[in-house]
Amino acid sequence: MSIHLQIQPAFALAYQQYADFRPGDTLRLYVRTGGPGTGGLFFAIEKDEVEPGDAVFEVEGMRFVIRPNDFWYFDGGELRYDRRYGEYGFSFVNPRLLDE
Repeated sequence: MSIHLQIQPAFALAYQQYADFRPGDTLRLYVRTGGPGTGGLFFAIEKDEVEPGDAVFEVEGMRFVIRPNDFWYFDGGELRYDRRYGEYGFSFVNPRLLDE
């Protein structure tokens, strides 16, 4: 299965500037359910290695990877850096997931 995701260069550069990630690092993007009572989802990012089946996106010298069981959330979306949300601020938009 293929996955289509746009990651703006500013997103990768913000993580290099504020989180001390460097070109050559591999960062896993994933989604988890929220804590008790929230019933929502949250986006997370952490250093990791590429695993078989991962989708791999190279942006500003960094490698972003997504496991196949998280494709459903990211497919068709775009990750952007957004200063309004602080140093690690990002926005994620996926028209496929919007209610009609």
